[in-house]
Amino acid sequence: MHMRQPRPTRRQLLATPLALVPASTASTARASAAGLGALAAQRGVIFGSTLTRGQVEESPEMLRIATDDMAMIVPGFEFKWPALRPSAGAFDFSGADAMLRFAEQRGQAARGHALVWHGALPAWFGDGPADAAGMHALLRRHIGTVAGRYAGRLHSWDVVNEPVEPWDGRPDGLRASPFLRALGPDYIDLSFRLAAAADPAARLTLNEYGLELATAEQEARRTALLALLEGMLRRGVPVHAIGIQAHLAAAASADFDPAVLRRFIRRVAGLGLDCYVTELDVTDRGLPAGIAARDAAVARTYRGFLEAVLAEPAVKLVVLWGISDRYTWMNDSRFARREDGLPVRPHPYDNEFRPKPAWHAIAGALRAAPPR
Repeated sequence: MHMRQPRPTRRQLLATPLALVPASTASTARASAAGLGALAAQRGVIFGSTLTRGQVEESPEMLRIATDDMAMIVPGFEFKWPALRPSAGAFDFSGADAMLRFAEQRGQAARGHALVWHGALPAWFGDGPADAAGMHALLRRHIGTVAGRYAGRLHSWDVVNEPVEPWDGRPDGLRASPFLRALGPDYIDLSFRLAAAADPAARLTLNEYGLELATAEQEARRTALLALLEGMLRRGVPVHAIGIQAHLAAAASADFDPAVLRRFIRRVAGLGLDCYVTELDVTDRGLPAGIAARDAAVARTYRGFLEAVLAEPAVKLVVLWGISDRYTWMNDSRFARREDGLPVRPHPYDNEFRPKPAWHAIAGALRAAPPR
């Protein structure tokens, strides 16, 4: 299921400098010895989470967990177009700069999400330039400016996010986005080449959702994505990894076949590419109301998925799309919120920042993973 993120609130885009937030001590830099990041590092896997500026400025507990449990930070809003591009002619790097300082002060890696995505565009963008020259110039300026500003400081970029949509009816399975309408499929190659020129050190990732389940819809998405990757590599496009978003639903566990997902990952690895799990979370939509039963089902879903993907050596990175239920995006999403109106419980920590069965399931999967 495709689960969209809410637009940032005013609080999340506050201008208070994160430099005022105290950095961790050397003993907790990157992740504490007991944290998930440290467990993952023992297996050669980078483990992190999305995080927003508002969360760490508002909540000392989120700051503590992000410091102790995460070896990587992915700014949730601050690298997206609405935050970076208040107008067509201006850039605002205050939020992105602050989040990168936050990670670097703690010795954590950071990822950029995302340079090109149809789903998070500012109001001024409208339908985008209709002509190829206009869109080419817009992408060149945006990618060159943003990726160039942070060159050498990011582990990786989601260069193009969600380029595949078989249900749009194209023979190649690509999404009919504003970028494709103006430039055709070449916008993907162009975006990766521009990103590589602006930041030669970053690992460049093609990020996609709906790749995990053994359903006809997701098989069509996997097939289209593999064909896209094969074509990019034939053309010498600098792509280094795919991102498997992994927005999971505990109620859909019957459609999860580890063999199907592992076979897909091996196909990707056979192309010489890494696989990153980039947006992992589990909705409890469709489960009974009882908290214990919901938490157990969510934990099983995390464990089963992670055991499958971490069995594949091509999976080098796992990023959660949320840490605590207090700050989940799911209650605001018609795709993910519960139909009975109860708050969802999708993340490793509950509303009071206490570890849940999901935390222990993730820890168990990391401990059991073969080393890279």
